[in-house]
Amino acid sequence: MILMFDLFETLVNNSSIDFNRGLRPLWEKYYQDKCTLEDIKKYGEELFVLFQKYHSEGLEFPFVRDELPMYAKRYGGEVITMDASEEADFLMLCNDMVPVPGIAELLADCEEAGIPMYVLSNSGFTAQALWTALDRMGIGQYFSHVWSSADYGKIKPSREFYEQAIEVILRENPEQSREDILFVGDMYKTDVLGAHGAGLKAAWINRKGEKDTEHFATYEIAETRDLRNIIFRKEE
Repeated sequence: MILMFDLFETLVNNSSIDFNRGLRPLWEKYYQDKCTLEDIKKYGEELFVLFQKYHSEGLEFPFVRDELPMYAKRYGGEVITMDASEEADFLMLCNDMVPVPGIAELLADCEEAGIPMYVLSNSGFTAQALWTALDRMGIGQYFSHVWSSADYGKIKPSREFYEQAIEVILRENPEQSREDILFVGDMYKTDVLGAHGAGLKAAWINRKGEKDTEHFATYEIAETRDLRNIIFRKEE
């Protein structure tokens, strides 16, 4: 078995999300002599609408590559650059992220059992920033690779996004096949449909008790920790 995880609300929960928590220190450092805080907040709201438009078209709107230059274009000054650590700082200011209950123990047991693990996430933040955030939460070491739509340009359920990850996974695990990969995620339209479209099994974290109208979920579980019963029953 090989495990590929969604990130948000699968490995980590966001107890609150507020883009302005990240935007305020950005304004204080780079833009307070160029605009008011309310100005930049309002522009951030405009860019969020653009972000939603991109997603509706199956595309990503990367924060560092595409969004930050737009602030410089609007207010002047140098285009802001961020390394992975700085990008993770911004991400974790905006998102109050904590590992889902029991996930650290589950990942440790999977590692001990020799199960390869990967992350494939829709995010405007780069894979290295996501991995840095996972490291800070104490679970980054369990994953062989992290992929983000910010680097690829398309979002789940894009088959091409899945395929570029699957290619690496199967190259690193030549004794296993596509049929051995189980994708774990909480969003039916992106995670379950995307995994099915790529020929993968899917474990759907169905917290809301929704209907699997397409019958594409291989398993339905209430929480990520319930994955234990699937994994270790099959590993016995």
